[in-house]
Amino acid sequence: MYYEQTYKAREELLELLKGVSEEQLHQKHDSLWTVSQNVEHLYLIENKITNGLRKAIEVKNEVDEKDLPLEKMLANRTYKVEAPEDITPSEHPYTKAELVDLLEQSRANLNMFIQEVDDIALHKYGFNHRWIGDLSSQQWVQLIGFHERRHLAQINETLNHTVQ
Repeated sequence: MYYEQTYKAREELLELLKGVSEEQLHQKHDSLWTVSQNVEHLYLIENKITNGLRKAIEVKNEVDEKDLPLEKMLANRTYKVEAPEDITPSEHPYTKAELVDLLEQSRANLNMFIQEVDDIALHKYGFNHRWIGDLSSQQWVQLIGFHERRHLAQINETLNHTVQ
């Protein structure tokens, strides 16, 4: 299934969070986001994408689905992208339970979208990614997982450089 890796990435994130202390959630390393900020960003972007997909299908925004190496593109962390303001995380001191709740909310939103839409619409409608170009709804759902894996690597980097 096209979104299987997206769900596996979330399982990996939740498993990783189990081993992170409340203190580690907010420890900073160099210019990297904290664990908490990474998780908040993932929540924000998953909701933004899902809501954008609903709108794209509602207005029937057709895109040409191209074969793109999304996994490879998103895994390349040498290419830094500054998050737009609306998906930039805050300094809010979330607890681990609050962060897990946020992830559950955004994933419930995505799951509801996937259940509401048919496969034809998933491949026909979508919207533009600011540096990749047009993506179909199906590709956006895949991108959520690849993006999450990118941030899993960043979280691990932060954890490896902070006091345990």
